[in-house]
Amino acid sequence: MILPTDQPTFDLEEERHDYARILVGPLPRGFAHTLGNSLRRVLLGRIRGAAITWVRIDQVQHEFSTVPAMKEDTTEFLLNLREVRLRALADQPAELQLNVNGPAQITAADIAAPGDYEIVNPEHYLATLDSDVAQLNVTMKAETGYGFQPSEEVHSADEPIGLIPLDAVFTPIRKASYRVQQVSGGQASGAEELLLEVWTNGAISGKDAIQSAAVALQDELKLFTSMGQPPVARALAPHARVGLSAEQYSLPIEELKLSVRAHNCLKRSGLMVVGQILEKSDDELLTLRNFGEKSYIELIEKLHELNLLDDDDPRVRRARDGVFAPVDDTPLTSLPPLDEPSEPGVAADEPGFVVGAPEATESDEEVDETTSALGAALLEALRQAGEAPDE
Repeated sequence: MILPTDQPTFDLEEERHDYARILVGPLPRGFAHTLGNSLRRVLLGRIRGAAITWVRIDQVQHEFSTVPAMKEDTTEFLLNLREVRLRALADQPAELQLNVNGPAQITAADIAAPGDYEIVNPEHYLATLDSDVAQLNVTMKAETGYGFQPSEEVHSADEPIGLIPLDAVFTPIRKASYRVQQVSGGQASGAEELLLEVWTNGAISGKDAIQSAAVALQDELKLFTSMGQPPVARALAPHARVGLSAEQYSLPIEELKLSVRAHNCLKRSGLMVVGQILEKSDDELLTLRNFGEKSYIELIEKLHELNLLDDDDPRVRRARDGVFAPVDDTPLTSLPPLDEPSEPGVAADEPGFVVGAPEATESDEEVDETTSALGAALLEALRQAGEAPDE
């Protein structure tokens, strides 16, 4: 029997970039199996990953052709491409390019990936070109998804000739297992401990994979905890409130590649990830210390480039239309010149024409129409001091 004082504890016993082992306990009898089996099923089936889904090779028309002067046949080369592990920084498809001239030994490091994707195993071997005139030009499509997707689901009747679909293994989880151990002695007599182990492909750490599985499981269980309540009672997750995935929400601001000034302003304000920035209003961003309109426009453009903001987002339109155009920082050393006076026959450079003289009868509204707002404010101050300068 577990007493109220016997609170379960979480112990991360071992962690590597592709492995984690945790021990949780004491748990009531039966709960270790319940939690272990649930987390294992979610880990194997509901952790999002990235993979190459189709390939187009300029030198061949189908997978049974051969590339001139390449040591491997096309089928073997495609099997090697399937083992390229990708980390998706954004939930969107992208094209990867591989262009190599022989002689060369080709690895995954030779693949040119856009900013949304990262090659996890750049040392992975792909093929060898034996001749000086040999070439290999490959276009690949990378996508995100769950679990396993056979090539038949990628194939379509209207696809262009030369497009070769691949079986895609999206899940970054290589293996997940759990074991239940009995706790003996003391107040926890008859209780259980859960030992959970996770192996990944390196695109996600084992600890992060377990955490993502727990969040996914918790979100589904909320359907039962809110039983009988209206759907609006469900609180949205932070990433859902700003319209991002969990991975996009947690994207470090270093990935935006901002200027040093804008980056430092955000860091000093405690905005470390993209989600925290998008939770701020325009006014809140523009009032950050040393974060002006120019930095704001730069930030919006970077978010748009990474598809974290849509084309129709009002912030994107505002930045594109120059609503927050950079302001000239040159200090004002003299009053701005007035426009031509409306009274015919009187020029601004004629003798006796004094700007702001006491006999002038122009109202403040008329001054605003002929000068800038800053000029009008300076003129008013000079009128009150009786020191209005001559033009």
